[in-house]
Amino acid sequence: MKKFVLLNSPIFWDSTKENEQYLSPLGLGYIATYLEKANIEVSLIDCVKERKSVSDIITLVDEKCTDYLGINIFTQNYDIVKYIIENINIKCELFIGGQVVKSIYHEILRWNTKNKLNIIIGEGEYIIPALVLGKCEQKPEIIQGNKYVYRVNVNSIYFPNDISNIFLNRKYLGNELITNHYGEKEVAIITSRGCAFDCAFCGGAKSLNKDVRTRIRTEESVIKELGYIVNSYPDVQSVRILDDLFLRNAKSIDMANNIFSQFPKLSWRGMAHVLSLVNAIDKIRELQVGNCKELFIGIESGSESIRKKINKLGQPDDIIKVSQEILRCGIDLKGYFIYGFPQETKEDFQKTYELASKLKAISQDTNGTFRVSVFQFRPYHGTQLYNEILENTGIIHGCEFNQSISQFNGRSQFNFDFGNYSVESDEVLNEYIIKTQKLTEEKL
Repeated sequence: MKKFVLLNSPIFWDSTKENEQYLSPLGLGYIATYLEKANIEVSLIDCVKERKSVSDIITLVDEKCTDYLGINIFTQNYDIVKYIIENINIKCELFIGGQVVKSIYHEILRWNTKNKLNIIIGEGEYIIPALVLGKCEQKPEIIQGNKYVYRVNVNSIYFPNDISNIFLNRKYLGNELITNHYGEKEVAIITSRGCAFDCAFCGGAKSLNKDVRTRIRTEESVIKELGYIVNSYPDVQSVRILDDLFLRNAKSIDMANNIFSQFPKLSWRGMAHVLSLVNAIDKIRELQVGNCKELFIGIESGSESIRKKINKLGQPDDIIKVSQEILRCGIDLKGYFIYGFPQETKEDFQKTYELASKLKAISQDTNGTFRVSVFQFRPYHGTQLYNEILENTGIIHGCEFNQSISQFNGRSQFNFDFGNYSVESDEVLNEYIIKTQKLTEEKL
């Protein structure tokens, strides 16, 4: 039987001892599931959760003597994955994929590897088993030496049109239960693929993904998966929905309630967009029916000029209106903020901090709790801002770990630095990141 090893690629070069929790690689789990369905022996190694160093991974791959090796890649670990691919000693066929691949495949074509390398642009659960079995009906769009590029978009016979019928065998995720910040045992699911919005900093932006379309699972398929989860993990208490946007409109609130009312012992957490809720304010309270515990909103900035620059729809007043209603309904709210956008000023920083502080103050008089998650802007390959920076400066700084903002437990995985593109000093930028993150801990 053919053997296939999937690697969830590491984000650090060295083994780490930090006590952080990481989300399971659901995308790789889907690929593993469909490799198994094709009678291919498959194992999934989560190099992140297992804290494996790069040297450990290369040694492990050599020892596995696998026929096929698949690995994902992100902007922040580009150099790490390149090194792994170029330093594998055994003879095996390689696969590489991930959201960023569509923007960097020309660079991957220049990597130095003696093994055949299949570069997958798009979703891989159908095409990868077909390639392994030698039954792929789609021709590569590029062949360059021992490298083959395959694009899975709406024109591909391997594009998953109906994601309601895609099954995830969760055994490949290992010990996937995490303990969330409420102390509840939690698993993660995906109920849709794609995003309708066009944020200039995001690899999932609509304009970057015109050759695919947003797909939403049926209520029945999600209910079926939750039933499977509850049976597999009797002690599970919470579900985190990882969709780019779970609450898209008023109708999606009804869908959420229909799904989770079937599982009264489960609470849930998921993403929402301000524009999805600002015109459905009266329906927010209904989320309590389905035991919604916390919503996440990508606020990013309180500066209207910056919000316009990054294509972030909705005004600060909309954010306040929606956030206030969420908190009044006793639903907790987590706001995501980003500092350090190109040409961002201290005045912009201050507006963001004031907005975050106002939401924190509002929460003090409600039954809901407001917390924050703050990031330094990172330019991701292919995004609008990445391309603008490259056009204006000719250079994107390499990835480094920002030790200055790493004083908070559980956040080292987020504190990567690709350079400061604001007009302010690193000291001022770090000051605003730190004091905004501290709002989670403070009682105003």
